[in-house]
Formats: sequence, structure tokens, C-alpha cells
Amino acid sequence: MSLSYVLFKLAGIPVNYVILVPFFIIFVIYTFNGKTDTREDALSDSKKFGFNKSYNRYFLAFAFAGFGLLVVFSFIKGVKYGLEVLVPFVIGLLYSSRISLKSKMIRLKDILFFKNFIVAITWAFVTVIIPASFLNIPFTQDIYLLSFFIFSILLIDEIFFDIKDLKGDSEVGTKTIPAIYGISFTNKLLFFLNLTFVLILIIGYWVGTVDTFLVKIGIFSASYGFLYMLLYNLNVIEINKLSNIIVAGQFIAVGFFVFLITSL
Repeated sequence: MSLSYVLFKLAGIPVNYVILVPFFIIFVIYTFNGKTDTREDALSDSKKFGFNKSYNRYFLAFAFAGFGLLVVFSFIKGVKYGLEVLVPFVIGLLYSSRISLKSKMIRLKDILFFKNFIVAITWAFVTVIIPASFLNIPFTQDIYLLSFFIFSILLIDEIFFDIKDLKGDSEVGTKTIPAIYGISFTNKLLFFLNLTFVLILIIGYWVGTVDTFLVKIGIFSASYGFLYMLLYNLNVIEINKLSNIIVAGQFIAVGFFVFLITSL
């Protein structure tokens, strides 16, 4: 919801019920994925596995009930809105479920590079494009830039999560960047991607494409990324805690940052 909060502030619209739309979509996708990833979690993150084993069925019931109501509400509002809500949900099911391809059962998330891109694109679509559509916000350059920012940051975060999940992913055969190219290469790639993101921000601001509001958000997010990369490489915090608290909490921090700069 914090990412959609940024959209509200960017568009100058008071926060309303539409901020819950991305929440229910992402919640049902991630809860379902938690159900299908039990083997990986058991190997990579025993605490997460234990928590999901005890409570996932309750979260699933709540998630599907909430999402079901959202689908009904969306189709009542209009067929276009209902389809917009269903698209990321279907992608999430295909992402987590095994499908038959040339007599072999695979998941979309098992395809190298694809899993990171599909998650980042879906997040950008769910947190910006769908709420903007529900609110009838014009799809201006700033809206697309915000989508690109979220895609870029999520791509970096997802690749970092693959480091945390390396043991489980390797065991079940999920092809990730750390599993194929190693942690050292992945570290360099993360730094390169984050630095490239900063350079794009600076160049965009210099040529007048990116406004000050988006630059502030982008610089804060990139700095946050460099911070958790530094904490990981210095081995300050155990990687599961770093991933589940610091990295996963990045967008809450971004939302709070936006609240501060728009309130002061």
C-alpha cells in the first residue's frame, strides 16, 4: 500500500479506499506462493517455513475471501477494472504453479531471469497502473516514470532475495542468478543495477525528464539499496533477518519518507 500512497501524493489526490486494491492483489499472490514454496522455505528459511506451516491456511482463507470481494467490486465498477485485477492474479498462479511444457513440469519462476522480471513488472502494474486506472488518473510521463522506478527497485530486491533463497532454490532446481553465476557475480550485478538506476535519475533530472519529487524518492530508494547491500557484505545482520525485515520493509520506508517530505 505504501507504493500506491506514493501514487496518490504524486497525483495530488487524497488517499481513499483504492489504496486497498493493490494490497488484496499482492496479498493473495504472495500467500499462495508461500503455500507452493514450502520445500524451498524449509531449506532456506526455517523460521518462515514454520510460520507458514502454522498460519498459512488462515492467511489463505482471508486472502482469497478479500480478493473474491475485490473481484466482485471491480466487475461491478466495470469489466475493464475486473480484468485488470484478474490479470496479475493469473500471472501469480502461473508463476507459482507447475505447468506442463514439452512433457516436463516447470514453473515460470524456474526460468532464469524471468522470475525476477515478472515479479518486478507485476508489482509496478499492481501498485501504480491499476490504482491509476481505478482513480481515472491520466497516464502522464510521471506515472510511467514511477512505474519504472518501482520496477527497477523491485528487480534489485528480488535478485537479492535469491541470495537468501540460494540453498532451497539450488535443491529444487530453480534457476536463479546466484545459483547459476554465484554470489560474487550477483553482488557485483546488484551494485551495478543500483548505480545505473542512480545515473538514470541524475541524467533524467538534468535533461528535465524527471521532476524533483521523483528524484527524491529514487535517491532515497537507491541509498536504501546500497545500505542493505553494505550490511550484507559486512555480515552485520544474518541474511534471513536482513531480507525479511530490512529489504522487505524498503517500501514502508519509502512511504514514510514520502509522508515526511510532503508534510513538512
